[in-house]
Amino acid sequence: MAKGIYTNKAAQSVAEFRHEVEVLPSAPKKNKSGRPTKGKVHKISLAIPVELYEGVEFASYFFRGNITAYINNLIRRDLEKNFEKYREFKAMMDEMNRTL
Repeated sequence: MAKGIYTNKAAQSVAEFRHEVEVLPSAPKKNKSGRPTKGKVHKISLAIPVELYEGVEFASYFFRGNITAYINNLIRRDLEKNFEKYREFKAMMDEMNRTL
């Protein structure tokens, strides 16, 4: 068992509330360990048909076996090519919904 004097957390909270104990600053939090990210992401669940999955796995080898990087690359290329068309289509749909 570790040596030292430990206080009950509830009793310590009550003492701090009553200003009976000086509150010490807490230790700085450490960063999370694990793989680094490339910024903020929005995680989704993605269903890939079984007949396509083998091809996705093979294609992901060009991205060091990273299926997420492969799919993100596909999405990025599609949006670079078609984003304005999608925006126009959304505007048309919004206009139709307003007139109904």
